[in-house]
Amino acid sequence: MSNDKRDTQTGDALPIELNQFVTGVQYPHPFDELAVALCASAARHICILSPHLDHQAFDNAPLADALAALARGSRQTQVRILISDSRPLVGRGHRLLQLARRAPSSVLLQKLPEHPDWRGETIVIRDHDGVLYKPGGSDHEGFYEPNSRASTQKHLELFEELWRHSAQDVELRSLSL
Repeated sequence: MSNDKRDTQTGDALPIELNQFVTGVQYPHPFDELAVALCASAARHICILSPHLDHQAFDNAPLADALAALARGSRQTQVRILISDSRPLVGRGHRLLQLARRAPSSVLLQKLPEHPDWRGETIVIRDHDGVLYKPGGSDHEGFYEPNSRASTQKHLELFEELWRHSAQDVELRSLSL
């Protein structure tokens, strides 16, 4: 990452300040850690937009635990996850798919195969004031902006537009036997 600080004696990267703007965020790591930090600090809402909900960035216990805690927090909390392809989640399994199946009223997982406004971005939005963003295409670095209502609002508007056009996917429902 371009904003990381180095220990002057060892040259190792020092921890990221989780309350400051960071550019040059590499994917999937430390994107995954910043996603956990954003989700763990949410008060009411998390929106995740990811074409495939990549296992490397999103299928980890700390993230699932943070979202589960948010979902249990109150009846007003909500986690919305929007993907374009459910096959990897269903075929391989995914912690967030399991969470959506266990808490379907608080954790909503929907599918939008394509939309002209979605260019493959991956976005995590916290409440109305925090965003983690990776542009479409794996060769681009993203940014983390945990305290910006203006930046978050722009990304939230995109998410809301895409969400309106999405639908539940029968592949994502749990089978009761």
